Amino acid sequence: MKGITQVDLEGFLQDYARSRMWTARFVRQFEDKDLSLQPGAGSMETRAQVLQILQSDNFVMSVLKDEVPSVEKFKRDYDVSTVKACLDSLKNGLKEVNQAALEISAEAWAQEVEPFGPEWRLTRGQMAYLMIDHESHHRGQLAVYLRVAGKTPDLLYAPVDEQVFDLNG
Repeated sequence: MKGITQVDLEGFLQDYARSRMWTARFVRQFEDKDLSLQPGAGSMETRAQVLQILQSDNFVMSVLKDEVPSVEKFKRDYDVSTVKACLDSLKNGLKEVNQAALEISAEAWAQEVEPFGPEWRLTRGQMAYLMIDHESHHRGQLAVYLRVAGKTPDLLYAPVDEQVFDLNG
């Protein structure tokens, strides 16, 4: 598959955390009542958009820890009942991914896997990095949901200059 080039673990950890901070900025702008918002027929609720991001955390952990990564890991439940619960889940998911990433060897990081089938053969690092794109996709949708809720979202890729999550606490 063309697109994502080989990535290093340190860069992944920095980019994953930055992506999560951007997402947390958006989620903090919602009110609890906005979590049931569906902008159109057939669209997901706001909380389902957040859940998609969280479920990709669990998939990344499978990519980093399991001998054979499983797309079934996308089915994990997370608490998205309130904005605070969403933010807590986003923080905990980031912590879990960081921990799994710190435990992977360089050899395993470079090992090719194909959890979506042979046409998606990527290294574990590339597959993990793909989930940053997945989060960006859902964060873009959250920007639309914020506008529908009557709010003005922060810039999608505004510089991250604050500590959104204390990963040690």
